[in-house]
Order: sequence, then structure tokens, then C-alpha cells
Amino acid sequence: MSISNREDANKYYQLINGLVDEYVESHKIRPSKLRTYLKPNGERFQKFLKKNGLDAVKGANQVLNDVIDDRVSEEIDGVVTFETFKYFESGEFKIKSMQECLYKAIDKSTLEQEKILADYFDTNLSSIDVIDTYKHKFKLEDWEGEKKQVVIYSEEEFEVIKNNFIEYLFDEISKKKIEIRTFEIELESLINKETFENKLEDKFTKKVTADLISGCLGESWEFESKENSHYIWVNT
Repeated sequence: MSISNREDANKYYQLINGLVDEYVESHKIRPSKLRTYLKPNGERFQKFLKKNGLDAVKGANQVLNDVIDDRVSEEIDGVVTFETFKYFESGEFKIKSMQECLYKAIDKSTLEQEKILADYFDTNLSSIDVIDTYKHKFKLEDWEGEKKQVVIYSEEEFEVIKNNFIEYLFDEISKKKIEIRTFEIELESLINKETFENKLEDKFTKKVTADLISGCLGESWEFESKENSHYIWVNT
């Protein structure tokens, strides 16, 4: 199946527009962040198409790319209603804690991730149980009979969490204000968000991000290894 004429293009554009609306609403993410959460032609992007039965439609990936570009541009250029702008500025779309950075817009864990854990810990799939699929948390018994709790994220999920950290830090810093006697100024008015994000992008190395994730998981959690483009933590 392919998009071969204007009628098909309009049909799929409307369909994918609606699906992106649902994605933004269900994950509570701003349209300007869509390229972060649905990286063009990346793993999550392809999963989005497959989940909605569009992976076999030739040209659907380009339509999704176009819809994402439109949504990003509309918010950045201010082409949204005041009501829509206020909605995206509401608390529902804010990350409220460092811990929430691990779950914001992260989809459920997958069978592929269970297989990676089975290979890494040299155990069977039957020895792996899901504790929380939304938090990617499992318990397993390795080949030596040792029981462990583990967390696993894909490369793209790791990058999403890193960007969640950066967004959260910007929001937290923006709340601060400087007060000197009768002088008062909010930092939000002094900080350029794009410059801030670019600076932190350089600072947030993979090690820094992995350490922050360990801290959010809890004191007894440690980063274990990167295996098959996935990052693994173990509760020690």
C-alpha cells in the first residue's frame, strides 16, 4: 500500500494529525518537543507507525515527519490560540520531579528488552518477571540462582530521559528570582531556553545521565552496563 495521489495524501495527513494529537495529549508533551520524543525515522518513530498500522504504508513516514514539523513550527512561531498556549503552559505538561524524568513519555517495556536481559544475565525468559512495565523494572534469577531487580532503557529512551532532565532543570531554575533589598528580578526573564538547553546538552554526557538515573532509581541502584544498544541498572 502506498500514498500515490492527493486524495490519499489528504486522508493520511488527517489520520496522522489525529494520532499525533492523541500522542501529545496522552503523554502530556508539548508539540515543540515532538522531535525529541519521536525522533524522525528513529526507533520510537517506527514503533508509532507500527502501533497504528501504518508501517506498511509507503509514504506514511514522510507524512508523519511533515506533521511533526508543522506542530513544532506552530508552537515555536506562536501560531496557536491563547487557550492552547495556556494549556501547554499548565502543570499537566510540566515535569514535577527528577524521578518523573524517568517516566515522562516513555512507553511500556518490550519483549525485545526482556530478551536482552535474558542474554546479558544468561537466563531464560521464564525467569524474568515484570514488576512495572511503565518503569521498565523487572526481577529475574540469573544462571547462578541469584535474584536481582533490574531496569533497562533503549538508546532512544535514554536520550529522552536526558532531555527530560534538561527540561526539568530549566523549569526549576526559571522559578528562581534574585532579590536584593527592593530590587527583584525573575531568572526566567534572563535565561534563553535554547541557549540553556544547548549548554546542558554538552554537559550531559552519557556518564552524567547514567549517574542521574541511578540517583533517581534510589541509593541501592547502580548502572551495570550497556548491552545491545540498551542501558541496564541493577538494584544492589
